Amino acid sequence: AMALTQRSPTHYFQRPDREVTSDGLFSTRYDTTATSMRGYGLYTRLAKENGNWIWELQQNWRSPGFEVNDLSIMSRVDYRWMNGNLARQWLTPGRFYRSAFLSYGGQTQYNYDGDRTDLEQYAFNSTEFNNYWVLRAYWSRSHNVLDDRLSRGGPVLGAVGYDYYQLGVSTDPRGRAVWNVQNGMSVGFDGTKSWSFTPGVAVKPAGNVFVQISPSWNWAQDAAQYVTTVKDPTAAAFSGSRYVFGYITTRTLSLDTRVNWTIRPEMTMQLYAQPFAASGNYERFREFAGPRTREKLEYGRDIGVITRSATTGQYTVDPDGAGPAAAFSFGDPNFTTRSLRGTAVLRWEYRPGSTMFFVWTQQRSGFDQFGDLDFRRDARALLGDRPDNVFLVKATYWLGR
Repeated sequence: AMALTQRSPTHYFQRPDREVTSDGLFSTRYDTTATSMRGYGLYTRLAKENGNWIWELQQNWRSPGFEVNDLSIMSRVDYRWMNGNLARQWLTPGRFYRSAFLSYGGQTQYNYDGDRTDLEQYAFNSTEFNNYWVLRAYWSRSHNVLDDRLSRGGPVLGAVGYDYYQLGVSTDPRGRAVWNVQNGMSVGFDGTKSWSFTPGVAVKPAGNVFVQISPSWNWAQDAAQYVTTVKDPTAAAFSGSRYVFGYITTRTLSLDTRVNWTIRPEMTMQLYAQPFAASGNYERFREFAGPRTREKLEYGRDIGVITRSATTGQYTVDPDGAGPAAAFSFGDPNFTTRSLRGTAVLRWEYRPGSTMFFVWTQQRSGFDQFGDLDFRRDARALLGDRPDNVFLVKATYWLGR
């Protein structure tokens, strides 16, 4: 169990280029004989939160051996993160606005080997106009850095930076219908792009009914999506392994729907449903030219030969053609996944302070390897997927007079 914990994505102690920096007190390297792990966490914040000008300075550290997943969820350690923000707020209504907020900040992060794994700067503005509409704008730039997680336990690789832009607007929340829309876009330094669009509306068709609908669409490209790791003694630069990546295009579509209905003062009904579909299409499989670089070598174009079986969809790669490296194969990583989650809750206060809850939850999901989204096909398949139903009754009784 301890060896598995050290190799988990939280730690990746097996990384071949990890430096041994332990001072004898804290765990920093892979040890198959270890029976415990030792680490520490640190968080500090210094801030000014009153007045027109506000600011904050933060730092957050997690040493490589810090492990608390038995208490709470912790996705990663081995970082020293630092952040600073400066903001100006206008709280007194002006000629065109009721309030406004403008901030600028930046952050950076290093692992305990001294590799910079994050460097960002960003700006944010939120303005509430006199008609109670709100406009929000956000920009951030993530610079080229190193990534000690991209190879899933392999050497540190180069990560490509990108610019991200987001614009959102929401209407007067006092109205019977409140509209909002949010649009986001990123442009990578390597030419990859992403786009997201999330409109929404909240409606009160009657005094006792509230309906909220929020669809979401996302499309994104990634030039270095991990696929698999293959042992190869000829890959000396990567300590005897080849780390295979693909150029992936993902699409995600979802629809969140909520209904709150007050049937009587002592009885309410809440409904929630979320159909969801996502796909990923892989192409142009490649490997990095070397550790700590951003250059990638595409199979069949820059190095080696790659073929795909028309019957099984399996890929076979000879990474160096006529060279000494052995050929290897991997399955088609394309995916199309779908799910539907729904919940209905009836709340009945049958006497003052005493309540009964009747809950029905249904979840169904499915997986295919199409690599794209097709509304008719995926909706039909989703309705045919086997549902998991959970029925729950909960009661409380007030013992006081």
